[in-house]
Amino acid sequence: MKYRIFFILLYAFAAWMALKLAFMLRFYFDPLPFRYDEMLLQTLPLVMICKALAADVFGLTRSMWRYASFRDLKAVTLAALTGSLLFLPLVWWTQGAGYPNGPLLLDLMLCFGFFTVIRFSGRFWDEGLRLFRGKDHQNPLRVLVLGADLRGQMALRFLQEGSPTPVRVLGFLDDDPVNIGRRLLGVPILGSLADLPGILDKHLIQELVISDAKAGPEKIREVFEMASPRGCRVSLLPEFTGTGPHANPIRELKMSDFLGRQAVALDPAPLHAALGGMTVLVTGAGGSIGSELCRQIAALPVARLLLLDFSETALFEISEEIGGQNAPVEVLLCDIRFPEDLQAVFDRFRPDVVYHAAACKHVPMMESHPLDAARTNVLGTRNVVACAKAAGVKRLLHVSTDKVVEAEGIMGASKAYGEAVVRSAGYSCVRFGNVLGSSGSVIPLFEKQWTRDGVLQVTHPEATRYFMTIEEAVQLILHAEALQGTAEVYILDMGEPVKILDLARQMISMKRGQKSEVGGQGEEGISIVGLRAGERVHERLHTEKEALEGTPVPKVNKLSGVFSDAGLAEALQALESAVAKRDEAEIRSRLLGARLPVGP
Repeated sequence: MKYRIFFILLYAFAAWMALKLAFMLRFYFDPLPFRYDEMLLQTLPLVMICKALAADVFGLTRSMWRYASFRDLKAVTLAALTGSLLFLPLVWWTQGAGYPNGPLLLDLMLCFGFFTVIRFSGRFWDEGLRLFRGKDHQNPLRVLVLGADLRGQMALRFLQEGSPTPVRVLGFLDDDPVNIGRRLLGVPILGSLADLPGILDKHLIQELVISDAKAGPEKIREVFEMASPRGCRVSLLPEFTGTGPHANPIRELKMSDFLGRQAVALDPAPLHAALGGMTVLVTGAGGSIGSELCRQIAALPVARLLLLDFSETALFEISEEIGGQNAPVEVLLCDIRFPEDLQAVFDRFRPDVVYHAAACKHVPMMESHPLDAARTNVLGTRNVVACAKAAGVKRLLHVSTDKVVEAEGIMGASKAYGEAVVRSAGYSCVRFGNVLGSSGSVIPLFEKQWTRDGVLQVTHPEATRYFMTIEEAVQLILHAEALQGTAEVYILDMGEPVKILDLARQMISMKRGQKSEVGGQGEEGISIVGLRAGERVHERLHTEKEALEGTPVPKVNKLSGVFSDAGLAEALQALESAVAKRDEAEIRSRLLGARLPVGP
């Protein structure tokens, strides 16, 4: 309140000064005639009241002094004009027609100028102080911004006003030739992306901020490859910058920025239609894919969301995260390997749709634990399918993996069995490769290795993997299920596979701020450790014999042909017998020797 009173008095004083100076200008700074001097003295209190009141009404006395923009000019204009309009009838009422018109017009102009100075003086002071400090500071961070547009302005303002360290923005880059050579908020536009190497060298740029919202992974890689060898760090202004006054909109690059793709924008209407009013069960709800399924389903108009997992901690964390959203949530601590417990869940809640994401998925670990792979990925999946059938569930989607294709390891072979079990019951599967950031995936593993000893372990110099963000994968999974196919295998379009060695090199370059030199086995920061048990050099999403058909959903295809489950019942019976005997050698032989068809 005290600041508001101060500014009311300040704007009143500005009105006093404006009218006083208007009379002085009207009479060329000569002494005022007695008559006009008396008029001025009588009307000064009136003009101070009218214009201070107008300034308060239009919010000038309540605005934050240090922050002003061109929008505030509208309030300044209205306050000055309204104050003059209030003042005029009072003048004519108290002074009559003899009051001079010249000072009234000059007063309006001067009042507008004084109000503008008061409103913007805080920003001018702050800007000037920052410039002074910037010049005075010996080593400000030298920054270049890619993108001279509205988002470029956002990046510039944060760097100038919100950066915790001294920053000097030396210029912008923009691919529009019309803009090159011009200035944005006083900062020059130095050139286009093609000029980047020369600009980095000439101006000794230490950080490059990519503000262009349309910059995809290819462009980010291009910028990184030009900047990194010169010791320039690359940062990003993402599409969504968070909320709150303290949100930092600029972040360092992550590996997902190199690997991610421009995700397709899918219409949510099919999901609303397919899941609206349904009771939905997610098994493996605490896992990487399962938890993201829960997040996205919770935002849909489902009647109830059932979270099922045997991990108490993981289940608690996802339930706490999504609790209180649209759908009522039920937390079910249950292991799919125990059919009686699972049947009790289905009998009690009668789900309409099931997303089966529970699985043992770590490839090398499953090589050492074939019993657990068979119990969970095969018999556990059979339990889920049997309970769903008994409860009359018409829609179930099994989350599968690219490792089922001509499986050479226990994990892939057990998931291939799972696919066959699901399809034999008339339910569908969705198959895809690695997801960025999931538990046990390569990027979190590289991060831990870098933190531990600065050496990234690559299994094979030619190894490749498919990658997709968890958010995009789950969005496509939901849309695939909404197609409500029967015994289908949906294949997500993962793009081109990525070489793991190149991924390691990019991470080293990003961490060190310089380009990693190619060196194979002896490459600094990279150790070739050989393929782990159950791994192979390349993964595939389908065999050469399996044909793909398109679906109405972009980036979702399906295997064509008719599925046959011949011999599946006998193979399952033999595997179950081996599990009952805990004979790991026979389990391994049954899983790897069955060679079940995973396609039509």
